[in-house]
Amino acid sequence: MAEPSRTSPPRGAETAAGSPDTLTEAVRDVKASFDERIDDLGRKGREAVQDAKDVWSALGDALLRSIRTRPYTTLAVAGFIGFLYGATRRH
Repeated sequence: MAEPSRTSPPRGAETAAGSPDTLTEAVRDVKASFDERIDDLGRKGREAVQDAKDVWSALGDALLRSIRTRPYTTLAVAGFIGFLYGATRRH
């Protein structure tokens, strides 16, 4: 669905002054448009949360694999990160 411009009036607003039926239809159109946008935002939010979960899962798997295959290297990297954190907090 194409995005309406920010300055355009809601669908049906130009004929809303005509009759009560037209006003009711205009309100329904605006509500339907609002509901569509809310549904779209909800869907995008759920997708973003799922993508974040996938990234954290992959990061955890990579960390566990690294610990199993190269424990001393992983320990050295963790120590270096701790040293950098301590050095930056000190100053």
